Amino acid sequence: MSGENRRRSIGKVDRLPPELKDTVEQMLLTGSTYKEIVAYLKENGEEMSQMAICTYAKKYLATVEMINVAQNNFSMLMDEMNRYPDLDTSEALIRLASHHVMNALTNVDEEQMKDVPVDKLIKETNGLIRAAAYKKRIEVQTRENYEAGLEAVKGLVFEAMAKEQPELYRQVSAYLNKKKQEGMEG
Repeated sequence: MSGENRRRSIGKVDRLPPELKDTVEQMLLTGSTYKEIVAYLKENGEEMSQMAICTYAKKYLATVEMINVAQNNFSMLMDEMNRYPDLDTSEALIRLASHHVMNALTNVDEEQMKDVPVDKLIKETNGLIRAAAYKKRIEVQTRENYEAGLEAVKGLVFEAMAKEQPELYRQVSAYLNKKKQEGMEG
């Protein structure tokens, strides 16, 4: 492939001085026409076609949209975590992904569904289910490990207390037995 046929990796707008490029980007964001942007650049000593502005605008506005979507998703994630302080990040991500999947499914018409392979949809749904199940399993394992560790420490403390302070041991044991009975009765 000859050098003349290769596409530019850096567009004309990208080669503008930073202050002009920033202004062009702001003009794109505020809805200025390509003609207005070309006129502005000409006033500032830069020649550029409307097509060059259009090409840059497509790429730039797509990037801005992706950033906005990412910020919106992050904001939704933080809202979910603030609403449920005990919620960990993975659970919030699962909820957010599930929310997006459900929105996509409810907003898709029959014609669009024909283009989506059912097996792919099932696979993605199963992925969400597996992620939620894995998280629950980890929570149960963590709780069981915590409780086993706590029981081991309590055993060591009670063993030492029984040897070193038998009266205190009897009082604590009686108190715990009483609370245990109250818990079973209530």
